[in-house]
Amino acid sequence: MAKAARQPTFFAMTEGIAMTALVTTAPRTMQLQHREAPEPGAGQVRVRPRLAGICGTDLHIYQGHHPNAVLPVVQGHEFVGVVDAIGPQVEGSIQVGQRVVVEPLVSCGRCEACRRGFVHVCRRLNVLGVHRDGAFATAMVVDAAKVIAVPDRLDDRVAVLTEPFAVALHDCRRAGLVPAERVLVIGAGPIGLAIAMVARASSASVTICEVQPPRLELADSLGLDVIDARHEPATAFARWTDGEGFDVVFEVSGTAGGVRLATDAACARGRVAQVGLFTEPAPVDLNTVVFKELTWLGSRVYSFDDFRDMVGLLDRLTAEGGCDPAGMVSETCTLAEVSPTIDGMIRGEVAGKALVALDDG
Repeated sequence: MAKAARQPTFFAMTEGIAMTALVTTAPRTMQLQHREAPEPGAGQVRVRPRLAGICGTDLHIYQGHHPNAVLPVVQGHEFVGVVDAIGPQVEGSIQVGQRVVVEPLVSCGRCEACRRGFVHVCRRLNVLGVHRDGAFATAMVVDAAKVIAVPDRLDDRVAVLTEPFAVALHDCRRAGLVPAERVLVIGAGPIGLAIAMVARASSASVTICEVQPPRLELADSLGLDVIDARHEPATAFARWTDGEGFDVVFEVSGTAGGVRLATDAACARGRVAQVGLFTEPAPVDLNTVVFKELTWLGSRVYSFDDFRDMVGLLDRLTAEGGCDPAGMVSETCTLAEVSPTIDGMIRGEVAGKALVALDDG
């Protein structure tokens, strides 16, 4: 398959402030490059990232498995930073020195999905850090319309998780989750953990299912009800739901076993939200879907409203003590340590979220 033409980089070379960028130049090859920081154009601001998250998408890009990423690229689409320059024609209350997060989706505005208002499923969707240079750098330019201020009391280690938690919020909204429903999350990676915490904040009864011991331990440490899927999950499902099954199942593992568990665990007329992606066709038991009258929903990224609302929800939950998203963080590395950290993640050595601490070095 022919690769798409390389999108224009956000790192325009101008004279001015120095910056450092970690560039993925080829599969499993990352290179630190020293550049001059870009100047924001009309409707743009320059942001100095402080913390960035490493996500599953970054692993795929690094390994050369992502179908759309075009190398070279500066990865990183989850980040919190500080505004340090504002371009012309920027409206609103954005100020230099303000801590912000940035919604990283770039839609075309022309396709059918965009015309209908579903810009997050744009046919030509671009993502900072995937199709355009992202946050594994000490400076970047972004559209001011995508910038959201971070409340003063929200710690950077929580604010940086806005993007994966926005995914979780969108998943819960897509599934039509309501209070008191019984929820099963299959897969206790960072997105699964975020879904479980958002669902619990919605007053749902939440159980999370996993096969990897380190992830089971992490989920348990976050106060979640955990099922070890290696040992008689069907029996455990019956125990947690009085034999009725779960009202909503979030399949986050992207595995054949996860799909089989989802159909088995859902109650009659239950909903399954498919969040995990597959590298090969998934073996869905359509007879069970029919006999139980299950609703199977796809869920992809988030809307801008989800992203903006998640900042406020994280602030409220952490202030009230109802949620500790920072407990998901297993490791923090420097730009120079990103490559070995990703290698460790691929080997399964990092149970939770890995962050990149950025500075001007």
